[in-house]
Order: sequence, then C-alpha cells, then structure tokens
Amino acid sequence: MRKYFFLTLIIIITGLRVSGQGATATCACTCLKPLFDYLIASNRLYIKESDHILLSTLIKDANAAGYSVSYSGCSILTNNINNYFYAVTTATSGSQYKARLGDCAVVLNAVNNGTVNFTKLASTDCDNSGKVSFNYGKPVHKKYLVTRSVNTYMISATSDIFPTVTSFAKYGMDTAATNMRVGFSANSTGTYQLTSVMAIDSAVNIPDDAIILSATLNLFADPTGFYPSTYTNAHVIRSETDYQSIGTLYFSSDPWTYKMDPVLIHVLGGSSVGDVVAADNHFQDFSFDLVSGLTGSKRILDNGIILKNDKTLPSQFTDPYSLYATFCSQRNADTTKRPYLDITWTFATDTGVVAQLYIDSCYTCKDVASGICYSAVTDTSVNPYTYGLTGNWQPYRSFAYYGPRKESDPTDSTHIRTDGTFLNYAGFWKMTTDSTWQAQDTAVSRWVWNSESTLFNRKGAEMENKDPLGRYNAAIYGYQDALATAVVQNARFREIGYEGFEDYDYIGSTCDSVCSVPRNFDFSAYKSAFDTTEAHTGRYSLRVNAGSSTGITATVTAADDNTFELGYTTMENTCSTNGSTVLKRIVAGSDALIPSFSPIAGKRMVVSVWVKESGQCDGTSYTGNQVSIVVGRAAGNISTVATPSGNIIEGWERYEVVVDVATDATALTVNMQNTGSNTVYFDDLRIHPYNANMKSYVYDAETLRLMAELDENNYAAFYEYDDDGSLIRLKKETERGVMTITESRSALLNDY
Repeated sequence: MRKYFFLTLIIIITGLRVSGQGATATCACTCLKPLFDYLIASNRLYIKESDHILLSTLIKDANAAGYSVSYSGCSILTNNINNYFYAVTTATSGSQYKARLGDCAVVLNAVNNGTVNFTKLASTDCDNSGKVSFNYGKPVHKKYLVTRSVNTYMISATSDIFPTVTSFAKYGMDTAATNMRVGFSANSTGTYQLTSVMAIDSAVNIPDDAIILSATLNLFADPTGFYPSTYTNAHVIRSETDYQSIGTLYFSSDPWTYKMDPVLIHVLGGSSVGDVVAADNHFQDFSFDLVSGLTGSKRILDNGIILKNDKTLPSQFTDPYSLYATFCSQRNADTTKRPYLDITWTFATDTGVVAQLYIDSCYTCKDVASGICYSAVTDTSVNPYTYGLTGNWQPYRSFAYYGPRKESDPTDSTHIRTDGTFLNYAGFWKMTTDSTWQAQDTAVSRWVWNSESTLFNRKGAEMENKDPLGRYNAAIYGYQDALATAVVQNARFREIGYEGFEDYDYIGSTCDSVCSVPRNFDFSAYKSAFDTTEAHTGRYSLRVNAGSSTGITATVTAADDNTFELGYTTMENTCSTNGSTVLKRIVAGSDALIPSFSPIAGKRMVVSVWVKESGQCDGTSYTGNQVSIVVGRAAGNISTVATPSGNIIEGWERYEVVVDVATDATALTVNMQNTGSNTVYFDDLRIHPYNANMKSYVYDAETLRLMAELDENNYAAFYEYDDDGSLIRLKKETERGVMTITESRSALLNDY
C-alpha cells in the first residue's frame, strides 16, 4: 500500500531583529526577559530537542515559580505556544548561546566577542534596540552538608572515659560516632587528647575563580553530652577552664580517609582558620567564619577540616583543667543538628553588561503534497526498537575465572556447606576512583577470556567465534536465517560451505528483501534443476542431465584482519545560521557485510558430495559422472577429480577429495558433470578446511522439524515422524547400509 507525505518548505525571515522599536523589541523585553530569567535560575537553559518540551509548558512552569511571563501580548510566544523549545548550542560557556523557540531562533550573544558562562547570568534592562542586557550580578548561595567525619584519640595514662585502655600510649579512632569531639586532659581524671576531622565532599563544586562572599561552618552541640555517664554537658565553659580555648579549627594540609592510621590522622596539620572553641554555656552551638581561609584556592576544602587542641600532653599531672567540646556529626539522628557549610560566592567578572538577548530569525512552513512512498523509518513517530534504530547489542567476549580453592590440603576434613570457595577472589568489574565501573586487567588477573564473537547474522544469531589461540568456530544458517544448517569447529565462516538444496522456496517476510544477504553457496541459477524424485536427505537434490554440468566458483582471498570502515557525508544545515553541518549519509564498505564462501589461500580443503545415477545399478561404483575441483591460478589451473569413497548405499555414493589451495590461487571451482547417458543427482555438497570438523542439518521446510543430521564424515542420521509430529524412528547411514537405531510408538487415549 502506498501513502503520501507532505514536503515542508522552509522560508527564512531575517528582518525581525532590525525593527528597533517595533513589536519585536517589546516582545523581547516583556516576554523573553522573564522567561530567560526563569530558564537560567532553574537550570533549564539547555533543554534538548529530544526532551519535547512545549513552550506552553515552560511558560506555565515559569509563572508557577514566580516569574511573570505573558504570551498574549507577544506575537513570538503566541505563534509558537504549541511548539517546542530547545537549545541549539550545548556549551555552557562561549561567545554565543542559541535556542529554537518554535519557528524562531533566539540568540544570547557575548559583547565584544568575549566568553560568557551563560548559566551564571542575570538580566538587567533593555536598550533602545530592544535587546535584553545581562551581567553576572547574581550571587550563588549553597548549603553543603558535612559528609564524612572521624574521631581520633591518644591516651597516655588511665582515663575515666577510656576505662578499658590499660596500655599506653594508645592511639585509636571511631569512624561510626554520632558526634565529633575535641578535648585535652592531663590530670588525675585522665590523660588524653581528642581530635576530630570532617570532610565536605560537595565543596569540590565551588569554582576556583569564585569570590567567596560568606562561608560559615555550623556545628551544633550534642544534647547527649560529652561522655553521658560522667560528663553530661556537651562543652566545658570558659569559667571552668581558666578561660582557655578548648580547640582550634584548621584546614587540613593533607587529604585523609577512613583507612589511614589513627596516629597519622592525630598529627594532621594545616592552616588555622583563626577561630577557637571557647564556650559560654554547656550546650552552645558554634558558627565558624571560613572566608579568610578561602581567599586563595578553594581546593583547600577538599582535604577536610580539623578540630583539635594544640596543647602537648605533659609527663606528669600538671594541668588541673579538663577541656572538651562535643558536636553532632552527620550521623546524628536529628537531621536539624547535622553540621553544614553555608556559603555564598560570585565571580570577578565586570558587573557591567556581558551579554545581550535578541530574536535572531524566524521561519514559516508550508506543506506541499508529494507522491513519494511513505517510509516508517522517517515518519515523525516510530518505535526505534522495531526497526533496530537503537542498535542491536550482542555479547562480545565471555570470561572464566581461573584460581585455586581455599581448601588445598587433601588431609583436611571436608565441610560441604562452607568449602569450595575461591582463594583471594576478585570480581571481574572494579570501581575506579571516579566511581565508574571498569573491567579488571585481564592480562594479569585470573579472569581469562574463552570465547570472542566475531560475526552475527541480521537476526542476532552468532555465526562465528574464536578462542584466545585463534581457533575459529562457525555456523551456516538457512531457512531465512531461522535455523543452523551447518556447524564447524576449527574453521572460519568464509572457509566453509554446505548446500542441501532444501530452502530455496522458503520465503520469509517480504520486507527483509530490501537488503538481502547472499547465500553461503548460491545455486539459484540452477533452481530449475532441483528435483524431488530423488534426494539423499530432505526433499530436494540437484539434477544434471546427460551431457550437462553444473558448478559454482568462489573467490580465493588472503587472511583478513577482521576490520571494516565507515564513511560519512555531511551537508550544510539550512536551519542554522552559524555554518554548522548535518549528517547526510553513512556508507559502509563491502567488508562490513557478511562474507560468502571465499576460501583462504594456502590452506588444504576437503570436498565431499553424495551422487546417484538413474537406471540399473549393477556395479559397486558409479562411472557416469565426475566431480572436479579446479584451483584457478595465473600460472595455470590445477584440477583435482574426486573419487568414490565407500559403497553405494541405497542408491547413493559418497565422493570425497582433499584439495590444496595454492598460495597464489585466485578462485576455487566445484564442477559436477554428467559424463554418461543416465541422469545424475547430487546432494549434500560440503567444503571445509582439512583440520576442521563439520556437521550439517536438514529440516522440513513446512514444519521446520529436523529430518537428517550429517556427521563429520557426511553420513546421515534420518529422523522420521508420525502424523502428530512425534518422533517414531531414528535410522543411521553406515558403510554397510542404512540401519534402524531406535523405533517407538505412542498414542493418546480418547475419552469419547
């Protein structure tokens, strides 16, 4: 059935932006200004075309967010209210941002061809030409939570809060605490020093070129106290410490992780923030000003923040005061008391105008009827999985793990439920430092690849694979790629051939004929000679009348490198004004197609075929036919004649010959000739490398049941079925004739 589609004519209108005081200028100021303020503030400036966001949806969202956007008084919004909005450019920084607003292009240009970060802009006012001006006047405010923390301690004598520690000096750390503690004690109640380290992982998002306007680290007193059974207060206050500071805040000079030695964490150094912990009440919350420490590199936050007491533990109890402060960590159950950094920054760019917004051009579309055939692939709405547009993914390699078991001593007793695990097992995938999954280095790991797929047919079935030693396995598919008709070990797909003449009338979907795949062996030119009166297996054989011959020629090739190339052509993008191009076509060479039979030069091949002559069979071998294999060479052809191999079995005789394909060969021809007066029939022709092993299969073209299986010597096993499709008999072809191997009968009892 033929359909028609409409050819769209595009008419570009470039005069809109020259009307200084007209409707366009008013529209840009009254409509686009608040709309783009919303897009920048909500991080929606770079909507993709594939997102299919209507302009009406954006206007609705902008008004809901408090931006007054009206389309009724603006023609560009009114005319495109049901069209899509999307960004044409993708870079967040540059000299120009361009977006498509329905039929119109809107441009945000940097002044003086400068470079602008479009996501940081804020609109100011409009000039006389109607362009909307933008600057960097909008500061960025963020709230970053403390994401990691650890408490460390050093104990040099008996302590009432560490009663289980009996050997000194003792270092330790707590990575699961719900609080962060800093402290110092050198008296009869205990001798210890407490340090906390915290990290704000989200601080990596602070730009290096940011100017910090404010930065406050907020810590909240732990309501459960410092050590609840002994010290119920969170902090010790000034009057109880002779007005000493409890601790000092530092930016760490070295990064830290949970896996570091507590001794190393305890002695971490850094630059002082300048704030000290000195409490006026026992449950005081603290806010530390970090601005002075962030005037230089913002990456100083990436190493973490240290809360420690700088006093040195004496050898004797000389300090009567115990100093301590306790704050909630990021693990505290009360989310309102978890520590965080409140930070605001801007940029050093001139606060003057850095970019201007205006309407660049518009186009209108007219539909003209065309008689071109409708294509589902180029339609506006199509399921990409139906046509394979999203790609058909297939497995590439399979891996196996080679490693010893934990149980290596045969004298050990066996525990069935727990034994048998691998020793030092490592998974195939590993997590990298940037939180992405990566395969282990198979060159040094215990993961060894066993099979690599090298060829698939268009229906996704594997046609060829190889192992690490370069040994190939291959399969030939027939019946419109539905069933395997031959499988071979130790040979490539292009080196093998099988023809049983069975599936030439098997017709699949007519839509698949657009890009037909060539047959492995193609005897289509002799289709009129396919005969059903005689067949070695299946229903068909190839009939050759007296004085006639049939044959097939294949090109001999050198070993290939399993690669192919794609070429692509681009053309000018008529819907863009920035000189961009679009993809016109992708062209693949013939090396990207599934190869047909083309043996490799320098290899030894085996050719076998079954032959039957009509008329009375009086001898032990046929004499009225000839099967010859010709190796074509520039220096002269080499011809080899196949001879009978075995007795005549129920009228059929097997011919087999070994052929050496010369290194300078260019072609290989198999010629089947009738040299007598009787009709000759040929069936089950096979060619494969000498060191390969082939099995082939014959199916019923209507039911697709297996009718025969030919072994590595090209002898058949026949399968026979009853009217219900149940297997009733298996017969095997041998040198002494066809013998029945198994036979069975079954029936279903009817209740009526």
